[in-house]
Amino acid sequence: MTDEKELPAPEEKELLETPEELKLLTETQEQRIADLENLVKRLQADFENFRKQNEKEKNVMRVMASASVIKKLLSSLDEIQHSVEEAKKHNEANDIVNGFEMAYKNLIKVLEQEGLREMESEGEIFDPHKHEAIKYEENDLEDGKIIQTVRKGYYFHEIVLRPAVVVVSKGPKKVNNSMN
Repeated sequence: MTDEKELPAPEEKELLETPEELKLLTETQEQRIADLENLVKRLQADFENFRKQNEKEKNVMRVMASASVIKKLLSSLDEIQHSVEEAKKHNEANDIVNGFEMAYKNLIKVLEQEGLREMESEGEIFDPHKHEAIKYEENDLEDGKIIQTVRKGYYFHEIVLRPAVVVVSKGPKKVNNSMN
């Protein structure tokens, strides 16, 4: 706020007699109005920021609640996929296999619409934030490359919902050339 000059109290002086006093009163009132307008603008901005932050927090809570439910469904999804793959090995159950396969694809479609995304792991470099190594094998690939995905990993929106369980390369077998 600004430095305000003292105005005479109404009891002391009934009327402002000089133009300077009127000018001082007008300037003081204009400054108070400007200060109040600024205060209103700041309060409006604060409220808008609060509203936006509250909306972001609600969205995060919604995503986390959905993630919890979808994470619980992943083991059932794995079982359905495994059952379809096993049933394909037996030709006499083609109609049943086709029905399960259609149900599996529909479930995947719904989950993808909600934000689920399958993690591509084979051929990538091992990342402990999104992969879980259960075995390391020597082979012709470079050290740290993922050889095989044992269990699929999934993202939900941008977070890792479930890490992929993988087999990782240790690189080529090292030949010992010592002559002992």
